[in-house]
Amino acid sequence: CRDPVLGTVTEIIDGDTIKEETGRGVERVRLIGINTPEVDHNGPDDECYGEEAKAYLAAMIDGKRTWLTFDEECADQYGRTLAYVHRGTEESSFVQRMLLLGGWATAYAVRPNTSFRDAFESDESLARSTGEGIWGSCR
Repeated sequence: CRDPVLGTVTEIIDGDTIKEETGRGVERVRLIGINTPEVDHNGPDDECYGEEAKAYLAAMIDGKRTWLTFDEECADQYGRTLAYVHRGTEESSFVQRMLLLGGWATAYAVRPNTSFRDAFESDESLARSTGEGIWGSCR
């Protein structure tokens, strides 16, 4: 739906939502294909590992340049940009996969944006089998 975009991460909202400065201004970006535990922005009711997932994502990309790539749909019903996030061009820099492999996130396929469904499910399965992150601390 859009060509890849190089931008700068300006804020980490939670483990699967960021704000990024692109050529279109600051976009609220929802990471496609994953879901992280919720962070209660107004109180103490975070889900298990919500703050940890947010902190991990912040350490990885906050203030850094990242590539956004896209799938079939570019926006969701809440007006967020839907994107895959990459710290570089190597496979090991694919942010969603790093979150899944570390047990910070679960695979969350929403049609039609399912290009990496198999890889994401495999990453989650590996993290689950080794008790990484939420799979060892929250289940």
